[in-house]
Amino acid sequence: MPKLPRNIRRVKVKRVHLAQWFGLMVDMLQVGFSIRQTLEFTITMMPKQEPVIAYVEKQLERGMNFADAMRPWLTADLYYQLQLAEHHGELTVALGEMSKYLALREKERQQLRALAQYPLLLFGMLVGLGVVMRLYVYPELNDWQTWQLPGWVTSLKAALLGASGAGLTLGLLRYLTWRKQPRLAQVNYLCRLPIIGRLVRLYFGYYLTSNLAILVRRGLSLKEICALFSEFDPASLLYQLGHQLAHQGQSGADLNIFVKHQPCLPNELISFIGRGLTNERLGEEFSLFARLQFERLQRQTESLIVMLQPILFLIVALGILGMYLSLLLPIYQSITVVK
Repeated sequence: MPKLPRNIRRVKVKRVHLAQWFGLMVDMLQVGFSIRQTLEFTITMMPKQEPVIAYVEKQLERGMNFADAMRPWLTADLYYQLQLAEHHGELTVALGEMSKYLALREKERQQLRALAQYPLLLFGMLVGLGVVMRLYVYPELNDWQTWQLPGWVTSLKAALLGASGAGLTLGLLRYLTWRKQPRLAQVNYLCRLPIIGRLVRLYFGYYLTSNLAILVRRGLSLKEICALFSEFDPASLLYQLGHQLAHQGQSGADLNIFVKHQPCLPNELISFIGRGLTNERLGEEFSLFARLQFERLQRQTESLIVMLQPILFLIVALGILGMYLSLLLPIYQSITVVK
């Protein structure tokens, strides 16, 4: 991949820009415009991204395909999804799916920002109040009356600090271990996590079945799909998944067992493949299943986002309670001593 010119690197292409860009291309490609004509129109509609769009158009004139020209602004998963679709003549379908996915991600980001804004503001004010109390209030209490926290409070504080430190250390070690694993192992680990694991499974179920739908509709067998995946970057998910599938096929292992041992693969694939459908019908059902997975992902994400704000408020409430206790306990103890 050629190095981008400096003026291109300075232009910010955010997720929302890609969603708008791909959405415009889909609308024009569906009515018969060519890719270059859609790019020229997109420059008019998105003038701030003109250097990037003009760069992509120039790369197309040099003979590069659209997926390779867009690679600097795409994640690895989206790049290979676009490459497969373009190679098999379904670029418009892939652009439409990617536009919806990117728009969903942007919507989630905006919702998270709106829901977390007020709790985080309260948390910041709570931290500031804690600093003021630590610097000015607690020293005055020490001068006013010699006091000592109850033993159970001291023990609880030490236990919480110890548990927090151990948890952070364990989390850091687990993260470093996870980073060193192959991409397929990383994805399967994320799929097993509580709460977010279901979202990860839904996304990769959508991502993998939508890619399989394109390949199956084009008449590719499982062996040919594995051979195609083997041409990708060894660090990519599709390459590693294809390598594992090819190894299973050579060893004569049961495909059903392989699917069950890969959390990123939906178990429904077993029933789809076992029904003996034609490639065209199987591809259509894969496409339908991918759309259903995307809709489930959207609903689950919205549900999780709605739960976030009460959790943040609870954390702030616990912080306020702890601060009041740290202020009132010494005063109560001092009054008890006077009595």
